[in-house]
Amino acid sequence: MRILKKSPIHPTFILLFLWFLLSEAVLEFFILIGVVLIHELGHYVVAKKLGYKLNGFYLAPYGVALNYKDGKFLPYDEVKIALAGPIANLTLSFCLVGLWWLFPSVYSFTYQIAYFSMFLALFNLLPAYPLDGGRVLVSALSEKSGRKRALKISIAFNITFCVIFFVGFVITCFINYNPTLALMVVFLLGGIMESKFESKYESINLFNKKIKDFSHVKSLAVGEQVTLGELMRAIDSSKLTLFYILYADGKTRILSEKAVLTLCMKHPITTQIKDIKL
Repeated sequence: MRILKKSPIHPTFILLFLWFLLSEAVLEFFILIGVVLIHELGHYVVAKKLGYKLNGFYLAPYGVALNYKDGKFLPYDEVKIALAGPIANLTLSFCLVGLWWLFPSVYSFTYQIAYFSMFLALFNLLPAYPLDGGRVLVSALSEKSGRKRALKISIAFNITFCVIFFVGFVITCFINYNPTLALMVVFLLGGIMESKFESKYESINLFNKKIKDFSHVKSLAVGEQVTLGELMRAIDSSKLTLFYILYADGKTRILSEKAVLTLCMKHPITTQIKDIKL
């Protein structure tokens, strides 16, 4: 168990390997690994373009669940990064289908790649945490209900899909046995319970600036009616940003950019500063 905790492989991936091994389909398992790596490459490329770096890596059957070190991400960045994985898989599948039209002979040894890639993309688009679709849902709901509540709603979707897949698996036991549905239930439940098995990203532009002695600081004075989203958008990518909050009663409060980020993690980004107890 200690080895598993140190390994960059989700335990359910080992379960999946055993299933492929018993099914005498080891080659298909390695094809799946390649498809999963392409999925993660999509996340990585977009994350790097947006100013984040990979800080950890855990391989899971559904790809790699996204998370950020210390929860540091900008609004809507999580959506872009999450969708990058499924888009990478869909692009691969469509390219292979196009290749079949030009060179029909390649179909026999590429159809499994296209199938696995398409399946991984569609499965990840389900609005169930920690799948990419679930993370998009959490990001969208966080604006109005806060991230903690959004996570609870997403996990409710997760449990709903688990019930659906399990019922489907039971039905197939009497019609056309399909263990894939049971594995999907295991993957979704494992994703919830093993939150440590996530890729770790951290911002390398906005919150990890190289500040030298006597560096220039960007200071902004704002009223108490300003929203968290407006503060986030005002943060300078090259300078340390400090906000002077001017309250109606004449008091002034200084907020650092990291303090603003922390508040965004606890409250919807549409929340006004005057409605937050600092």
